[in-house]
Amino acid sequence: MSRERVSTTLDATRLARARALSGLNDSKLLDRALGALLEQLEHEREVSALERHPYEDDRELSWEAPPVPLPYDGAVPEEVVELARRRRAGRAP
Repeated sequence: MSRERVSTTLDATRLARARALSGLNDSKLLDRALGALLEQLEHEREVSALERHPYEDDRELSWEAPPVPLPYDGAVPEEVVELARRRRAGRAP
């Protein structure tokens, strides 16, 4: 990853608190802050896009769910049961 030098002035109280809470050096602290900002901005753009173009208005995305019961009535395969058990335990691949 290429690196860029940043020189700026910011809120000294916030910086001191972030340093104290995170224990990170300034470079890692700013990397994490930028990462969090980018995730938030991406989320806001996605929400805005969905507000402008809701799924319900898209004929290809808006469809009726099949009536209950679902057409599958077989036993759950053992490998699916095992995968669910591992995921609940936090060990799934």
